Amino acid sequence: MDYPGEKLLIKLWETLAEKGVGSLLVPWQEKRVAKARIEIRKSEMLQIAQVEKEVEAIKAGKYSLKGNDSNKLLSAPPERVDELGRVEPTLNLDDLATSVMNNDLSEGIRRETNIARAILNAEDVLQNDAQEPSEDPVEDDWLFAWRDYAGRVSSSELQDLWGRILAGEVKQPGSYSMRTLEFLKGLSRSEALLISKLARFVIASRIFREKDKFLESEGINFTKLMFLQDIGVLSGVEATGLKSSVGSLSEDTFFQAITANNKVMLLENDDPKKQATMPVYLLTQVGIEVLKLASFDIHPEYLESVAKDFVRQGFKVKLADWVQQTANSGQFFNAVEITLEQNS
Repeated sequence: MDYPGEKLLIKLWETLAEKGVGSLLVPWQEKRVAKARIEIRKSEMLQIAQVEKEVEAIKAGKYSLKGNDSNKLLSAPPERVDELGRVEPTLNLDDLATSVMNNDLSEGIRRETNIARAILNAEDVLQNDAQEPSEDPVEDDWLFAWRDYAGRVSSSELQDLWGRILAGEVKQPGSYSMRTLEFLKGLSRSEALLISKLARFVIASRIFREKDKFLESEGINFTKLMFLQDIGVLSGVEATGLKSSVGSLSEDTFFQAITANNKVMLLENDDPKKQATMPVYLLTQVGIEVLKLASFDIHPEYLESVAKDFVRQGFKVKLADWVQQTANSGQFFNAVEITLEQNS
């Protein structure tokens, strides 16, 4: 294997080639997983940039598409003007047909370049990911829906978002439901920013209550939490009595690992029947899937505060770094025990 994510990249390009998605990149697909990837990427980016220039020229009326099988770009004809230099308001059916054809062409090419950039972002995400790809295929309907949505976005931020969505689905099909794709399609930039701030406080698909000072330091107050509930990311914001409990993973003694992005809380106790309980807000299924896209580190002081709450419940608690290795397992290291300060 030449690099960590080679198996995932092979699955990505086999999936795209089989369904005919990403046609602008098709000439390079056979060579992508070879050692010449850097040179291939340079060629791709130059090609995409040239195509985008031609699209802008068509939209500006500088070029038009020749109406025959050759489909060549021609310089646009000069405008008709009267003796005073004014453009004559004429309707020419040939010109109208050409204009419609040019608009369709420029829109089609724009969509393909948007899709191509999103695919290249997906490749960037996967190339250093050593996780084994799932044997399950990406569903056709999902891939075609992704193509339609990714083709609509021209900003680099949104192309990156849709690239990460594709990468996650290739790695583990079923990670992002059609409902989540529909949600993300209508997401505004300000909403995306708010969700990205929330990501720093997600522990095991929950936001722990009674940590207002940490959330408010990131601009997340109760009103913002209610808004996140209204758009379908959170639930239980107004339910003040909502609590979450977790039991032991072991039958002999209590042991539980609670993950928070790149960190994990390790809870231990002699009693295997003990429950770890905390007041929380819950992420909805859409919220869980959307928050998978966030790559923000957990808020360290918030995480330590939650860990100390579990210490107060009688657990021995350690915080450690966490690396996800498969969909259901990972590895921790650099574990540090959390203790309470005197009088806390």
